[in-house]
Amino acid sequence: MPVKRQNHGRQKKNRGATCNVQCNQCGATVAKDKAISRSSNAPVVEAASMDDFRAATVYENVEVPTFLNIENHCISCACHLRIVKVRSKEDRKTRFVTRQRSN
Repeated sequence: MPVKRQNHGRQKKNRGATCNVQCNQCGATVAKDKAISRSSNAPVVEAASMDDFRAATVYENVEVPTFLNIENHCISCACHLRIVKVRSKEDRKTRFVTRQRSN
């Protein structure tokens, strides 16, 4: 049978089974390697109250803690939120490498 994608829409590669994650938007259960994950590093203190925070401290250089926020989305929600775009048949064949591996 013809295949639409080379990796069948997953990043599994000889792994057998993967655990599931929950979509942040709709709550659907999605395989971890199929879900669209986006991470953001946000500071604990908001930008509006940062000036008050710096004025109230004794120290000159204050290191504000941040937290790592990881959002998992299913494919349909990622398309709806425009995180992932629908690509044409020819454009689906191009693979994207997010980071270069150094060996």
